[in-house]
Amino acid sequence: MGVSSEDAAGTSAFGRSVLGKNPQQSILNVLRIACSEALQQPDFAARLQEIKQRFYVRDFDGIFLDPANLPVYTAQYVPRRALCYYELFSHPDLQEILRTGPQILCLGAGSGSELVGISAACAHMTQPISVHSQDYADWSSILQSLETAVQYKWRVPHMSYSFSLGNLLSISPELEAHIARSQLVTAMFVFNELFVDKANAMNFVRTIVRCLQPNAYFLLVDSAGSFSSVKVGSNSYMAYMFFDSLAAYFEPVIQEDSKWFRHKPALEYPLPVENMRYFVRLYRRKQ
Repeated sequence: MGVSSEDAAGTSAFGRSVLGKNPQQSILNVLRIACSEALQQPDFAARLQEIKQRFYVRDFDGIFLDPANLPVYTAQYVPRRALCYYELFSHPDLQEILRTGPQILCLGAGSGSELVGISAACAHMTQPISVHSQDYADWSSILQSLETAVQYKWRVPHMSYSFSLGNLLSISPELEAHIARSQLVTAMFVFNELFVDKANAMNFVRTIVRCLQPNAYFLLVDSAGSFSSVKVGSNSYMAYMFFDSLAAYFEPVIQEDSKWFRHKPALEYPLPVENMRYFVRLYRRKQ
């Protein structure tokens, strides 16, 4: 299945009444408010370059366990993902889930892309929807800034937000319980990073299978490029293949191996906003 910006439910006339005539610009306006201090840091460019260098060698701890990096990371990387997630969560199948008023658990979501994208896609709704962001680094101040900006610009009192610390490579009983009581669990641009530790990454897969309740949903999104290629033994696999192989447990609802998100032209934001290519899987847990 595919969805275009024009066809997305969130760009309906009712959705535009909340986000305005240009929902993508409205999303960037929220981020510009939330990230205003970071964008004015004198060392922003130097710190961003260091983050990019650490990404190249997959030194994720070096990026995310340094609190000074987090505001810079959010200002640089969240805009394109928040725009992409808004479009993705405007897909009819995901809109149908959102209309049920679900508890949503967003794994590895501390930087706030999910919070902003989901809030934008739900801005025209009235059902109570809870978004719980989980991460192994303390993003609480970043998420609070984003939540404040979202409520200021869009006034979405039906949305509630929370955050918890936890490591997906060492899953706690508390996180297992949170997975079990959620109607939608997301892992967006996080699953590939877990494969710095292959054994515990596979334990994460087993945990999702064991804890996700029947008829609950699991949304897996990551880069469609070689960055999501995982080497196991002498073979390489795309990250989604691990869940695709579990047909006895998961029914695919949305299944795209490669999809481009391209934002509208002439958007205003202090930094360039890039397009992105990703894969998406939405699974329903079978009985």
